[in-house]
Amino acid sequence: MKKTIAVVASILLAATVFVATSDNPVQAATPVLMGVHDDVAPKDLAKRYPGVKATREFVNGVQGTKVDLRKKYAGVAKASWAAGLIPFVSIKTAPGPTGAGAYDARFRELAQWLAEQPGTYFIWYHEPENDMDGATFAKAFKRVRDVMKAANPQVKVGYSAMAYQWNNQPRTKDPAPWRVEADFYGADTYSGGTQPATAIISEHKGHARWYRELVQKTPGAAAKWGLTERGFKGTKSDQARANEIDRETAYLDQLPAGSRPSFYLYWNTKGTEGDPDLVNGPKARAAVARMVAKLG
Repeated sequence: MKKTIAVVASILLAATVFVATSDNPVQAATPVLMGVHDDVAPKDLAKRYPGVKATREFVNGVQGTKVDLRKKYAGVAKASWAAGLIPFVSIKTAPGPTGAGAYDARFRELAQWLAEQPGTYFIWYHEPENDMDGATFAKAFKRVRDVMKAANPQVKVGYSAMAYQWNNQPRTKDPAPWRVEADFYGADTYSGGTQPATAIISEHKGHARWYRELVQKTPGAAAKWGLTERGFKGTKSDQARANEIDRETAYLDQLPAGSRPSFYLYWNTKGTEGDPDLVNGPKARAAVARMVAKLG
């Protein structure tokens, strides 16, 4: 199972390429690696969303230099691995010390350990724009990725952005520092609040600017981008939310080969803010299940 998951994940992430000119032949749409962060256990996730392949997991808090990141990772990923799912796992370490090399030994041993584990995607410091400037992030992220890739060239180390911060917020006024080299590029994108509750990703201003300034202008990112968190709040009813999810599914499904996201992880829990409006009712959950079946 371990080798199968790793191979499937690599194929799904690598297979998407842009069809940029009319000289390219028409290609069949590449399946999206579909996942859900939900209140049911990973072993039960497929019952609610048949065909689901991934989960989103977090190690809580900023970790110290003496923390064994392997144990932290295993603690949040093992249930997904046991269910045959691919976890996207986020770990935060102090940005300044990380960039200066204080965590090198911890990330080296994490990368070596991951070489023997089932498939996974590692995110260093999700939504960094909320807590640091671009230069600080770029230095720390490069350090983490360089150390981990040297220890395990197959490890996938990605950047997970906060779409809200890309809607004219100060830290992303200059996008250049954020254009780091990564194995995948995700965005945490929520509709409702600062964006219309009805906004699908093509209508979400923060997400659209992130895609335009980060994905389209970072070499290689166009083939390796996706949604690390996607959710809706503030919708008028469960049926209204289901309609928007179905509309986003239709939008993604009609994109030309190579323009779809490589992965898409829907968020269906209250989150760290404890917002119950993020949780779908039965109609919206069914819409997510239709999305998983259609795009995956």
